[in-house]
Amino acid sequence: MTTTPTLVGDTYLTLKDKLSQMEGGKVTSTVIDLLSQTNVILEDAVVKECNDGSGHKTSVRNGLPTAEFRQFYQGVKCSKGTYTQIRESTAMLESYSEVDKSLADLEADTMQFRLNEANAHLEGMNQIVQTNIFYGNKNINSSAFDGLANRYNKINKDKTSIGSKVIDAKGKGDENTSIWFITWGELHTQMIYPKGSKAGITHENLGEVTAFDKDNKMFQAYRDHFKWDLGLAVRDFRSTARIANIPTDKDGLANIDLIDLLIDCYYSVNRYRKTGKTVIYVNETIQAALHKKARKDSNVNLTISEYEGKPIVKFLDMPIKCCDQILNTEQKVTEAA
Repeated sequence: MTTTPTLVGDTYLTLKDKLSQMEGGKVTSTVIDLLSQTNVILEDAVVKECNDGSGHKTSVRNGLPTAEFRQFYQGVKCSKGTYTQIRESTAMLESYSEVDKSLADLEADTMQFRLNEANAHLEGMNQIVQTNIFYGNKNINSSAFDGLANRYNKINKDKTSIGSKVIDAKGKGDENTSIWFITWGELHTQMIYPKGSKAGITHENLGEVTAFDKDNKMFQAYRDHFKWDLGLAVRDFRSTARIANIPTDKDGLANIDLIDLLIDCYYSVNRYRKTGKTVIYVNETIQAALHKKARKDSNVNLTISEYEGKPIVKFLDMPIKCCDQILNTEQKVTEAA
């Protein structure tokens, strides 16, 4: 089934839009619905096909051209901006599902039964993708892609540094969490997929196969293969920001002003996010704390309203969404040396 895509900024398809246009029948359509129920990033992430095979080359401007005042019959020097070229990589995430053929054949809708049995595989992939968007680190797992926390990993007052977009909530130790302001867009943060492939999960029905039980005895089964090739690219680090070192213990959380931190983060990205869509991502601990503030404190910056047909807490014009993969056990982010 093909749906009319929703555009971000009237231009770019989100990952959910791309997935909903995939072909493959009922099973694939149901996969999309299952994933979007538990992966809020699917609703927001802009996707871009790689321009360099399995990787994506992009240029980040780090210097502006110069200009000069001049007089009649006096020239000026030619100048140009300076750029750094970055190549972002993609990763391959795969899973196989098998169900006993005799059991599946008892069902009126064999394909739906197979998908139901594959739900654990799909949810596992879903959680891995969300975790990797925030915490992926190629230095730890070279098969994965670098996530946001591995990029916004130091606090730095230098405005030309990515560390200037890391705001310190002053938590200590290893019981901290983060709030993320992510701006999705062509010039901002985007998900990428290999050139010539499809965005999102692809499903292949491998049909009937001979499978083996734990004792290496054979039985007939239906096998399905799920594959998700993806990466993350940050074109303009200034439009995405992190509030780090938010203490998650009851006393620590009570002693910080979340609204002040949100305001600081808002102004950190606001000038640079105009052509994208900014969404705030938090975990359940922070979402509950903000909801209580919106309900009790009559804070004009926090409101409870509808977003895409659902009630949601918003900060100014930005929806606040819950992502379970944002940890409560983050190590303290320190200042750059």
